[in-house]
Parts: sequence; structure tokens; C-alpha cells
Amino acid sequence: MLHNLSISALSAFALLLSTPASALLKPTGPGPNACGNLTQTLGKKTVVSSILSIDYIRTITSYFNTEQSKYKPSCIVYPTSAEDVSIAIKAIRASDSRFAIKAGGHNPNDFFSSVDKGVLIDLTELNAKSYDPATELATYGPGGTFGDVYEYFLQWNRTVVGARLAGVGTGLALSGGLSYLSSQYGLACDSFRELEVVLPSGEIVIASETQNPDLFYGLRGGGGNAYGVVTRYTVQSHPAGTFYAGIVVYLFQQNPAVLDAISDFIQYNEDPKAAIIGTYMKLPTPDLNLNLDEAIVMFLVYDGEDDKGAFKNFTDTPHLVNTLGHLDYNGVVNMPIPGSAEVSKGRNTFRVTVQQGTDAGIDTLATLYAKWREWGNNNKGKYLLTSLDIQPVPKSLTDASNANFGGNAMQMPDGPWYWVNYLLTASPLLSDKALKEAQASFKELVEALPPAEGLPLFINDATYDQNPLVTYGGYEKLKTLKAKVDGDGFFSTHTGGWTFP
Repeated sequence: MLHNLSISALSAFALLLSTPASALLKPTGPGPNACGNLTQTLGKKTVVSSILSIDYIRTITSYFNTEQSKYKPSCIVYPTSAEDVSIAIKAIRASDSRFAIKAGGHNPNDFFSSVDKGVLIDLTELNAKSYDPATELATYGPGGTFGDVYEYFLQWNRTVVGARLAGVGTGLALSGGLSYLSSQYGLACDSFRELEVVLPSGEIVIASETQNPDLFYGLRGGGGNAYGVVTRYTVQSHPAGTFYAGIVVYLFQQNPAVLDAISDFIQYNEDPKAAIIGTYMKLPTPDLNLNLDEAIVMFLVYDGEDDKGAFKNFTDTPHLVNTLGHLDYNGVVNMPIPGSAEVSKGRNTFRVTVQQGTDAGIDTLATLYAKWREWGNNNKGKYLLTSLDIQPVPKSLTDASNANFGGNAMQMPDGPWYWVNYLLTASPLLSDKALKEAQASFKELVEALPPAEGLPLFINDATYDQNPLVTYGGYEKLKTLKAKVDGDGFFSTHTGGWTFP
């Protein structure tokens, strides 16, 4: 177990105080029954039921959306093998208990990786990694973060396509996974070559192009735990040399110039080694007509020693900060500061939209920004942070995706187009009612301009009610797969995740 973690006695005491007295009595029901059976089968080192356990506290307090930490599983299982996961799934089924699968816990949606009064399967201990120089294939478990994965493979000057922040868990890849390398190699799921999977029945299988190809198709971007639990990834690795990368920070007075530069990049950049994220941030501090509550941060990454002019529009625009320089890939994914995924924990909500990279789509980008900024100005006091992240999807990315086994579950149309991620980090001072009202208002903001038809919503950034799977080119195949692997609907009814309306 993870005994090297330091959790203060105050954390344990706070958790104890927040737990209803009835929960401290010996509970009964499907969750406790499953936990009792699993404790007998797997042992107390693998199954933790005490809410005061260091491991229990670490697991339920490590969610990106801290609202998920209010849920109290009956026990937490820390499997060390696919066989342990299989045993857990079978025991959960036999007890008719609710459950959840947690890797990094970065998905902010209720019950996608959290559970109340059920079994939480924490995959942290499944963290083995290996590399085969002959095939250049990399293998890693779902435990840990992509930062752990990148650091391990860097000893061979290799990396894998995964999250753009080191602190994000590996489950991101099952829903696509947009990387700074994606313009060259496709999404994270496009690099999958073989997956070890525990099905909803508890059976352990291999999914690849030749074994269970329909399952392999579904797990490449189709949302992960709708179809089973991946316990090992084998993926194509890629060279990781020197990157020219950094952030450039602007005041909002430069907004028109930066927005024009982003628009030009979306429409006209044809260099697959260049990648950007444009992040507009609004803070809760008073505006005072000085724009002191606003900032623009451009994340710029080039796979090479210089940018070949790809970022000229961004660096020529007057700015406050420019950190561009030479980094290895570990440095790239730790921009702007190491562990930035962890420090951004809060009452976080995502929403997403998608627009074409045409003139009309670029005009829409300006409108999206204006409406988001207006919402931020009108909702002071309701958030600690709100941001708008612009994520280009060039044709080189969609070409690379579709070159792998005929494309992933999105069946990505030709670029260029772009995803926009909306983040709301609500104020901790809001009541539960006020939080729901703020989230509803944020939803209205995003829905005011509908996504472009024929393009997939980015499932990594989607809220549960956006139904991103319906926008996928492979939706009908995914429905068929779901009916095949979860025929009795056990996963559909006993855990969170994307559904098939």
C-alpha cells in the first residue's frame, strides 16, 4: 500500500466529523456485503474499509473535482493484478452493489470515478511499466499519472501520447486524450496496440486489432468503463528529444491580437510538430475597469530545437511573460509549474463545444469568447476561476488518427476544427443550492451557441448531460458493443459513465 504518504491527524479528524454517526456503526447492505466478501477473499491489505485509514483518506481526497470527496465508499479495493479486479467485479455483482473505478480521478462528473455506500476500485497499485526496444512498444498500468509514465520512458528518449499535464491519470486515454504530440501521432487512444481488460462479467480478455477487435474499437475513445476495466496498456511509443516550449502571458488588452493569432493557427498552420493551447482566465478579483481580473496564457510546444516560425504571431504580440526555451518532455508537461494538475483541484465543472476551422467557425470563436467574458463579469463571487481553453484539431491530427486501424470511435472528420473547454471552479463559499444555480447558468452560457454539426464533442471535457457519444461517427458500433459486453446492463445501472440513450 501507499504508506509513504503523509496525511495529518487533522485530516482524519475532519473526515470523522463530516461522517454521519450512522455510518460509524457496522453498516449493512449491498456495499458492505461486497466489502465483507472481498476482505475474506483478497485480505485487509487490499480491501480498506476504515474511513480513518491513510489510504482511504488519500483516495477520496485526491479528486480533481473536490465535490467527489464528499462521497464515502463502503470500502476501497487496491488491486495488484487483473485477477484482483476480476474477483472484485464478481463480488460486486454477487452482492448487487454500486461501484466505481478510479485511476487519477480527474473526471469531474458525479460517480464516474466515485461512489457512495458502494465499492471503489482504486487502480493505483497497477502501475507496472516496461519498454521493448525491438518493437518500440511501451506498456504501462492504469495506476499513477501520465507524469509517472513519461518519466519512466524518458530513459530511452521515448514517450507516449497522453495528457498535457503530468498530474492527470491514464484513464484520460480511454476517452481520446489530446496531447502536445497529437498533431503528429493522433490522440492517445490512437497509439493503443493491445489492452488487457476485465469485462463486466469478470472475464479477463485481450483487446487488439486481432483479438476482440470490436472491444478494441470501443476502448479507443469510447469512454472506458462502459465496456470494462483496462488493467494494462500496450501502446506505440515515440521519440522524445528536445522541445522548444513554454508559456507566453498577455494582459487582456492584447485580446484581439492573440485571438487573431489563435484563429490563424487553427486555419493555416500545417506544421504537425507545432501545438498550442490558448487559455483565457478570469479571476474573482474586482475588475476596476483595469482588466486586472483577466489574463491570457498561451501554451506553445514545438517538437524540435526551434519553432521554425510557427509561433511568430504569438511572440510578436506584446506580452508580460515569455518562458520559451529548451525542455525535455517532462518539462513540457509540467508547465507552468510542476504538479499543476494537482494544485488546480476545486469545485470543478467542465463543459465543451466544437466548431469548424472555417471563416464561419472562426467568427464563432470571437462570439464564444465574448459571451464567456460577459458571463464572468456578471457572476463575480460565484467562482474562484473560470477559463476558456481553445484546442485546435488540425488535419494532420485527424489524418494520423484515421491511419490507425481505420480510426478511433470518434471517426474523426478531417480537420481543421477546434474544441473549446469551459472550466468553472466554483467558490467554496457557495451553498449546494447556489452551486447548482451557478452550474445551471454556466450550462446556459455554453448552450447559447450550439456545437457545429458533424463534429464530435470532446468526451474528456464533457459534462455528463452533454451526451458526447451521440456525436461520434462510431456511435452505432458502440451501442452494439455495449449490448454485447454488458448485456444485462450491470455496469449501466451500478456505476457512472457515459450512457447510450
